[in-house]
Amino acid sequence: MREIDLPDSCVPGTGCQAVAVSTVAASSPVPPPPAPGAPSSVAPSGGTPAVVPFPLTAVRLTDGPFAAAQRTALRYLVGLDADRLLAPFRREAGLPTRAEPYGSWESIGLDGHIGGHALSAAALQWAATGDERAADLARSLVDGLVACQDALGTGYVGGVPGGVALWESVASGGAQAGTFDLGGAWVPWYNVHKTYAGLIDAARYGPVDAAARARAAAVRLGDWGVALSDRLDDAAFARMLRTEFGGMCEAYGDLAELTGDPRYAALARRFADASLLAPLREGRDALDGLHANTQVAKVVGWPAIGEADAAAAFVRTVLAHRTLAFGGNSVAEHFTPDARAHVTHREGPESCNTANMLEVERRLYALTGDVTLLDAAERQLVNHVLSAQHPDGGFVYFTPARPGHYRVYSTRDACMWCCVGTALETYARLGELAYARAGDELLVNLPVPSTLDWAERGVRVRLASDYPAATPTTDVTLTVDVGTPTDLALHVRRPGWAVEDVVLTVDGEPVAPVREREGYVTVRRTWHGGEQVTWRLLAGPAAERLPGDDGWVALRWGPVVLAVRGDADDLVGLRADDARMGHVAHGPLRPLAAAPLLVGSDEDLAAALRPRGDGTFVLDRGADGPVVLEPFPTLHDARYTIYLPVVPDVADVPARRTALAALDDEQLGLAARTLDAVACGQQQPETDHGFRGADAWTGARDGRHWRATRDRFGYRLADPGGRATTLRVTYLAEPGRARVLWGDEEVGVLAVGAPGGLRTVDLPVVPGAGEVSVVADPVGSPTPPVVSLHLLAAPA
Repeated sequence: MREIDLPDSCVPGTGCQAVAVSTVAASSPVPPPPAPGAPSSVAPSGGTPAVVPFPLTAVRLTDGPFAAAQRTALRYLVGLDADRLLAPFRREAGLPTRAEPYGSWESIGLDGHIGGHALSAAALQWAATGDERAADLARSLVDGLVACQDALGTGYVGGVPGGVALWESVASGGAQAGTFDLGGAWVPWYNVHKTYAGLIDAARYGPVDAAARARAAAVRLGDWGVALSDRLDDAAFARMLRTEFGGMCEAYGDLAELTGDPRYAALARRFADASLLAPLREGRDALDGLHANTQVAKVVGWPAIGEADAAAAFVRTVLAHRTLAFGGNSVAEHFTPDARAHVTHREGPESCNTANMLEVERRLYALTGDVTLLDAAERQLVNHVLSAQHPDGGFVYFTPARPGHYRVYSTRDACMWCCVGTALETYARLGELAYARAGDELLVNLPVPSTLDWAERGVRVRLASDYPAATPTTDVTLTVDVGTPTDLALHVRRPGWAVEDVVLTVDGEPVAPVREREGYVTVRRTWHGGEQVTWRLLAGPAAERLPGDDGWVALRWGPVVLAVRGDADDLVGLRADDARMGHVAHGPLRPLAAAPLLVGSDEDLAAALRPRGDGTFVLDRGADGPVVLEPFPTLHDARYTIYLPVVPDVADVPARRTALAALDDEQLGLAARTLDAVACGQQQPETDHGFRGADAWTGARDGRHWRATRDRFGYRLADPGGRATTLRVTYLAEPGRARVLWGDEEVGVLAVGAPGGLRTVDLPVVPGAGEVSVVADPVGSPTPPVVSLHLLAAPA
């Protein structure tokens, strides 16, 4: 597949996945600091970090949901076959493969990306747990990558199909760049970034015998990238950044930190995409319509290159305006201006987004010590991260916020999605924010059952609690052990959800409250060893409206988001196979009108929520009676509802039910007839439907993505039951003309005179899978922008 440069109205270097400039929605101001759960403005990096999270080797999770999730991810990881993970790399290096590559995304263009993730995860798990199986996997993967790098002899190593020729085309400036396509390859920089990151993580966290080899390989790969990039002038480099490039800014920033090489720092700055950076520097939120994780991954590296203020502005606006109660963001992978889409679309927040948001927050926290970043990270960890892993293994891609829908889980050898790769890393890092140090002082950030060994100071602590639990109180005991009497300030964080001040006792004796740091309570004393510090965190109920639409509300108890358990029927694809789009919950949608309807203000709802003593909660503000909820992180293998419709008064109930029923008629009628569909201009739907095109480009308007062409583009649609009768084409009414082909047969024409909003046309097709093409008429003139294609069965 291939795209060409965008029309002249798209300015080079402005991130043309966004659109021709004339169609970009007006950007809104970034919320001023501070915002709830978001950082205040920070100074550029370069000085001493405000706080230093402890290395993973110093922290061990000991009990509870965090430790269980880490162990489950470790089992998933070490069950992977190193030879299969290395197969794409050996193929591209001209070496004989020792095993068949994995399927799924590992064999349709992102070949090798899971290998990079797995190397990162193996090194991280070794550091976090000391498990020798993780160390062995890290050694095998490092050795395998080095062998491939040696065979090529250029410093390059990667699994990108046809990578050697592709990168030469990129370096020469001949690779055309589309939103997710560079020189005919699916996001190759994004892919090879996983190899960079894997080698860097192995150098930092891996077993000693593998770390040195990984560092040398990372340097060789880094030098290859510098040499390639030096061949591109700034305009060509900016055009290349139109295509999703993952965390390449982060990778080169990390290499600069690892080696001190200024060339790497300079290249990190080149990868700081101006199309995203410039509006944030100006205090503008210009994120509407953008592919969400493309943007989050870009920001991870910014704090290290002097762009901490812009990174903080990005985090601030995403948290304040685009993040749901459980910590996730995006709809169908994109930032949307349509708040209602969160509760109507089957594809909710993507797990990768939250994994990368956590990394941005961790880096900003280390730079600033801003405790509100911990409030955000805690919400994400307790709810989105813990809920996105099945207790028996398997990871979630999309977490739908649509009432009555469900999640699907990966199976180890069949599903090689991006969210599997990031999950393998994220669960290894669950203890990373639990503790930090500020100089010689200790910060306890999360009351996660764990131990800390602060070897430099001879201090060891053991923390016991039932955190995270949706209970009225969380009792915490921290035992401090020292080899010799030690003067130490201990700072205990009061989380944003706590409804009362934290009161500390030492060996049962209350400690006068001291607040030396914002968001913490401090005890400063000489420790002799064996002292027990205790405190109680009092939780309470809270109601949170859907960002941008206060007609929907979520409930929370302390840090834990609650949900209404639904039925377990029609959970199509619950345990995913390697099918195209298998990460999406394709089962039937439940009517929005069937969701429990609540009545009252936020204060009314919070006051009416109470625990029942069996781990569930009851809310006595339902229009049809009490509503039972339970902690979302432990709700699996069933449908669920997080956001419930709400009205201020009982008198408003009939009108709201009528509106929900009308929305159901519109949505469910189309869903029942749809056999296959493509959301044009969006990465996964286009990739998974075999996009091909020439002289084609993408854009977005008011949250609607589209594709247009001066030549042609097309997809393959599936009709497994042979029931198709109609192809529905939805497009923006802009001047242009196109022919629509089903196979070789013309089935209709898209023609627009004067512009006028959104149009839909139904075209007849013969049953069975087929190729649909949109062809410019005449070739050389733009077609109307096509928003979506639906292959429909006859009405029931």
